[in-house]
Amino acid sequence: MTTEEIIQRIDPDAGVLGVSLMFSQEWPLHRELLRQIHAAYPDLTIIAGGEHSTAMPELVLGAGVGIKYVVKGEGEMPFLELVHKLAIGESPQNVGGLAYLDADGRLVDNGLSRRVIDIDNLPGPAWHLCNVNAYFSGNWSAGIGRGRNMPILATRGCPYQCTFCSNPSMWTMRYLMRDPVKVVDEIEQNISQYQTNSIDFADLTAVVRAGWILDFCHELGRRGLNISWQLPSGTRSEALNEDTLRALLKSGCAFLVFAPESGSQETLDQVRKRLDLDNIVTTVGAAVRVGHTVKVNYIIGLPEEGRRSIWKTVRQVIQMALKGAHDRNVAIFTPYPGSELYRELRSSGEIPDPDDAYFDKLLVQFDFTIVASHCRAVPGWELAIYRFIAMASFYSLAYLLHPGRIWRVVRQLRGASFQANNLFEQRVHDFLVRRRMGRR
Repeated sequence: MTTEEIIQRIDPDAGVLGVSLMFSQEWPLHRELLRQIHAAYPDLTIIAGGEHSTAMPELVLGAGVGIKYVVKGEGEMPFLELVHKLAIGESPQNVGGLAYLDADGRLVDNGLSRRVIDIDNLPGPAWHLCNVNAYFSGNWSAGIGRGRNMPILATRGCPYQCTFCSNPSMWTMRYLMRDPVKVVDEIEQNISQYQTNSIDFADLTAVVRAGWILDFCHELGRRGLNISWQLPSGTRSEALNEDTLRALLKSGCAFLVFAPESGSQETLDQVRKRLDLDNIVTTVGAAVRVGHTVKVNYIIGLPEEGRRSIWKTVRQVIQMALKGAHDRNVAIFTPYPGSELYRELRSSGEIPDPDDAYFDKLLVQFDFTIVASHCRAVPGWELAIYRFIAMASFYSLAYLLHPGRIWRVVRQLRGASFQANNLFEQRVHDFLVRRRMGRR
């Protein structure tokens, strides 16, 4: 939708507009959208939530785009309380989780909102208010597009404290899991109402306890649901032995993503990533043997990282290709707002006041044309070389050691239908589709 189309969708009689600002690299685009909404509806009370708003409430409130309040952290209950107080004319200044600017332009921050404990009794997503079919048209997915993909959350939060992650600032350390029966209820409803054939779990850390994931797999099997599902955001390896991996595959799991982040134990210790490097290599190999499509995620260029540690990561990326992994992501570190490392780099003066140039540099994890580094020992151009070496080595081995993968991709690209087996193949297909559309 264009900005004009979005503005036209807003009810002229609306008094409150809630917006989720999730990813900081998108802030310049969101800011411009909100500026135009505010110009069209100057009396509209705009309330922002999400990870970006939680990490940078003063920046968001002071942007001059009509945002009057920020709800920090988990937003359902404080947003409801805030809207209620606005509706009855009461002051919302004591609402927990609220941030706003006072009459003198100073930030008032009431801290994080209180976490919802009984997440099983929260209402499900209001998909009926969206044109869900529009998202099926391009095989949209956070993982591998399989047709009618829909996202779902089985948990909230993450029990770990990785210093590059904003999770503790948004969710605290409390990790809550839904009843697996309730999760399957939601999946079954999506199949019935929207003919969903694939589920993307959007959880920060979906698999922590083997008992939970086995109960979930059993419930899917008991109901005989013909559905594929995937974990595109990354998951832990500790709870996944070969028996558990077989149970996942049997229940329809089509895509597993692991996030070791580094092949260097020294680096993992520095960022408080609790991980057994030998275990992750073993688990990836077992997942491939069982029949899973597997992706691994890594980060290079962390502030304290040296060249030796980076080479250890490159070596493990190659090792994963030898184990049969199908895909990888090697991202250059970006200091994400809300993370401990971001606060440290701001305090030391290594990151200036955030401006659009800073937000653009956050795209280095996605955009190979951007050269940037927050690593004290290694410049950006050198990190880009390490990244290229890791990626080129991985894909060369992943396809040369498995020539059947090459033939399968060529055959599908020339055929009437295409099913990617990793994100690299998905992007190649997307590029070819856009190229054909551009010629019409």
